[in-house]
This record gives sequence, structure tokens and C-alpha cells, in this order.
Amino acid sequence: MKSQRMILVSLATIAVLVVSFVPAVRAEDVDAVPMSLSECLTTALANNLDLAIAKKDPAIADLNVTFQKAEFDPILGASAGYSAVRGSTTNETTVDPNPPVSTSESARSINERLRGNLQQKLNFGATYNVVFGGSTAPGTTNEVFIPSFPLRYTVESDRPYAWDYGLSFTLPLLRGFGKAVNEASLLVATHNLNISNNELQLRSELTVQAVEGAYWDLLAVREAQKVAGQALELAQELYELNKKKVEVGTLAPIEITQAEANVASSVEGTINSKQAVENAQDNLRRLLAIPENDPLWTKTILPTEKPKSEPTTTDQDLAIKIAYERRTEVASAREQIEIAKVNEAAAKNGVKHGLDVQADWARSHAESGQAFTYTFPAQPPYTVDTVTRQSPDWGIALIYSYPIGNRAAKSNYAVAKINIEKSEIALQSVLQDVRVDVRRSARAVESGYERVVAARKNTELQTKKLEAEQKKFDNGMSTSFEVFTFQTDLRNAQLSLIQALLDYNKALADLERAKGTLLESKGLTLADNTGR
Repeated sequence: MKSQRMILVSLATIAVLVVSFVPAVRAEDVDAVPMSLSECLTTALANNLDLAIAKKDPAIADLNVTFQKAEFDPILGASAGYSAVRGSTTNETTVDPNPPVSTSESARSINERLRGNLQQKLNFGATYNVVFGGSTAPGTTNEVFIPSFPLRYTVESDRPYAWDYGLSFTLPLLRGFGKAVNEASLLVATHNLNISNNELQLRSELTVQAVEGAYWDLLAVREAQKVAGQALELAQELYELNKKKVEVGTLAPIEITQAEANVASSVEGTINSKQAVENAQDNLRRLLAIPENDPLWTKTILPTEKPKSEPTTTDQDLAIKIAYERRTEVASAREQIEIAKVNEAAAKNGVKHGLDVQADWARSHAESGQAFTYTFPAQPPYTVDTVTRQSPDWGIALIYSYPIGNRAAKSNYAVAKINIEKSEIALQSVLQDVRVDVRRSARAVESGYERVVAARKNTELQTKKLEAEQKKFDNGMSTSFEVFTFQTDLRNAQLSLIQALLDYNKALADLERAKGTLLESKGLTLADNTGR
């Protein structure tokens, strides 16, 4: 019969679509945007918003490395000053039987100074400080007036100056000596930068895996939508066939009601499948971080990738070995051990006695006295000579210190050693987690392919069952309910095959993720985001 042939052709079409996943463009997909899996992964790796946030962390960690290096930057300092003071004094002296003697005096003093220094801490613990500068002592100009004589004279004091330069150097011989203790914070920051890069790598792999999963999910719901459409066509054909049989009297009228109910159920299935496609597209758009004003939000995304259906053999031991070398969690756990060792070395140094050698050398030039110039009325001025001197000075000293008991440093050292043990145990725990993860992922790949084989066989058998039931119905030996039940069984088998194929491809991606080679397997690389 014609209807039977149409049903079988439809079934054959469904089977071909499900098995091969050949993308089919429907009339409503004329404006669809074809997208390959590679395009989606590349776009997500560049634009995904969660990944964009994660990319900031290595940059922050790299700046922290620079911050720790700043501890060894030289520091230049300078200061300059100027001061001037004015004042006046009136004195009255009485010596009996002489009359009182009054004097008045006005004075002004000026002081100037300029200083500079350069100091730096070196990465092995030593510090130095270079100082240089000059100054002038207060110089004065005094004007004296004695009314009772009368007498007026001026006393001028030169502003003696001095300049000096010197170097002080301190070197710890025990506690505080060596790069291990002085660069501890820098080394920890460097290991934290490596950990941050590892976490970014992990986030990138998880993003790629999520995008691939969303891609396959979209392909799956689109295929499921095709199956729902084919199921609706079969239900409508069955309804039309029953309607004709009732009209000629070869079928009970109740069969029309049953067939009509089947059509309504199939319509509901197409509505649900359409909604699932829209939801899957939005999820993929979100992972790709499609801009709000991009036309892709209003256009259909058409996946063009064909899922893999061939068997894959996995060497679990080799996969585990690769995972131990490539998984970022393992690398980060090893970095944590290195951080613990750095802290342990610094804490061990803190237990030592304090013994520093300090050396100083300085040279100065200064006036040893003041120069006075006296000026009397009707007399020539005269000046008191000054003497200057130069003085090279140096010194060296040993400075010892040790807290009695030193309990704080000893406790810190003990904690640091325990933290190394904890980090080593944590690494073993991570290795076990990785081993289990790889084994689970490998089994998922094996069972996933077995599911594909079983689902494909089930689809073939369900097709034959429906064909046999349709023949029975044409001969009046079955009912519409039985035919629709077999149609539903076939549709469920087809959906199971679709899901098995997509789960198998997801399992393949998850195995690469478990080995730490997902980006490499997709031909992707993560750019360095630290700017170094």
C-alpha cells in the first residue's frame, strides 16, 4: 500500500540521519549560520567571559612577583632646609655707686642644609647606605648700642660650613644570610605565578570541554527535532489512513480517536524539541560570549561537525603516565611542595643565632671655630682667624643577638617541616584522583562505544518491528494503539542512538581532559597572558 511505503521510506530516512548525522538544512534554516566545532572552540578560547576573568589572575600573580622584587630596589633620598631667625635684646646693668648702664642689641642668624642618601638591600642579606651632604652653622650679625657712653659697634659672625660623605655596610653572617631566606617571598610569588598559570590552563580545558559538550548537545537536539518531525508525519499518515478505513467501513470509528490522540502527542513532542533547540543554541552562544548586538542571537546555529562513531582503543597505563606529566593539578601540587620547601629553608635560617658585621667609613670637612669681625667707630675693623680640619673616620663591629629559648623561630621551623609532609601527601592524593579519573574516563569511552553499537542495533530491530506491525494493521490484525506504541518505541530507540553517539564523543573529549591533553588534541594553544 502507498501509506505503508511512505511509512517505510520515512523510517529509512530517519535511520540514515541518525546513523550518519549528516546535517540537513530545513526550510526554516535558510538564514542559518554553519559553525564547525573548531570554530566554536577557537571563539570560546578567545572570548569566553569566565575564561577572560580567569586570564586576569596570572597577570596579578606576575605583578606580585614584580612587587617582591621591589624589596631589592635601591632607595634614593634627599632633603634641603633653610632657616632665618631675627631677635633684639635690651639690657640694663647697675653697679653701685656708678649710674646704670644700658645696652641694646639686635641679631639675625641663618642656617642652610642639604642632605642625600642611597640605600639598598641585597638579595643575600647585606645592606648598604651611602650618605652625602653639607650645611652651614648659624651665622649672626649683632648691632650693639650703649647710650651712656655713647658707643655703637657691630659684631659679625661668619656662617661656618661643613660637608661630609660616607658609607655604612651591614652583613649578616648567620641568621638572615643567603638567597634562600632573603628571596623566599620572591620564590613563593614565582611558584604562585606557576600555579596561577596552571589554573588558567585547567580553566581553559574545562571551557573547551563545556563548549564541545554544548556543541554536541545542540547537534543532538536538532537531530531529536528531526525525529520528532518524522514521528509527527507518521502519526498524521496513520490518522489519514484510519480515517479512510472508517469511511469505507473496514475500521471501527474509535481508531480515529486513537490516531488523533497520537497526532496530538507527536505535536507536543515537536514543540518540546523546538524549545530544546532554542535553549541549546542560547547555551552555546553564552559559552562563545556572543556580543549582545550580534546577529547570531537571532539566527539559527547549524552544527556542521560529524560526530565520531569509530571505536577507540585506550592504553590506560600510558594514559595515566601522560596524565601524571600533563595534568595541571599535579603540576600545582608539585609547586606547593616547592613553596613548602622555600618556607622551610627560610624558617630553618630563622633558628640560627644573629651575628652581623657592620662597617662604616666617613669623611668630612668642617670649620673648627667661628670668625668674628668687630667694627668700632673711627677704628678699622679686625677679624679673628678661623681654623678648618678634615677627618677620615672608619669603624667595624660585630653585633650578636639570640632570643633565649628562641621558641617562636623553632615553632615556625617545626610547622614548616610539617607543611612539607602535608604537601607531599597532598600530591599523592592528587595522583590517586588523577589515576581514578583517567580510568573512569577510559571506561566511559569503551562503554560509550558499546552503547552506540547496542543503540544502533536496537534502532534497526525497532524499525523491523514497526514494519511487521504495520503489515498486521493493514491486514486488520492490529490496532492504531499498537502501531503508535511501536512508533514510539522506534522514536525512543532513535533518540537513544543519538544520545549514545553524542555521549561517546563527549567521553572522548573527557578522556583527553583527564590526560591533560585536551587543548593539544584540538590543535589549540593558550596564549601567555602575563605580558612577560
